[in-house]
Amino acid sequence: MFLLDMEYASQTLHRFVGRGLLFCGVFLLAACETTTIRPPQVDMARFVPAPESQRVIVQPKLKYLVRQDGYEYCARITGIKITPTSRPMACAFWNVRRKECTIVTPLVTGYNYVGHELRHCFEGAFHD
Repeated sequence: MFLLDMEYASQTLHRFVGRGLLFCGVFLLAACETTTIRPPQVDMARFVPAPESQRVIVQPKLKYLVRQDGYEYCARITGIKITPTSRPMACAFWNVRRKECTIVTPLVTGYNYVGHELRHCFEGAFHD
């Protein structure tokens, strides 16, 4: 009788733990879907390059700087302040006379930020 009760208790414990792990797994997966930072509206549409006559620099020489202090550096360049909910993820600055453009990012970035800044190299301040 005692062995039967222990076996029943063990099965009940396994079911309880299993259901608890399943519940935690579902909860964590749902949390991963929650996004609080969204890309700028200009990045939500397909990019169509401007005609050469409308570009700031037709064929820019590109420089790409990856900086440890990328967020702070871009905050100084752009004037966008770093707040608890926002920070400049990358930036670009250009010299029309020398036909040069420099893209700056922090150590870890996404290809979408690099592409966005590359567009600035051709078109200048297209969303300001």
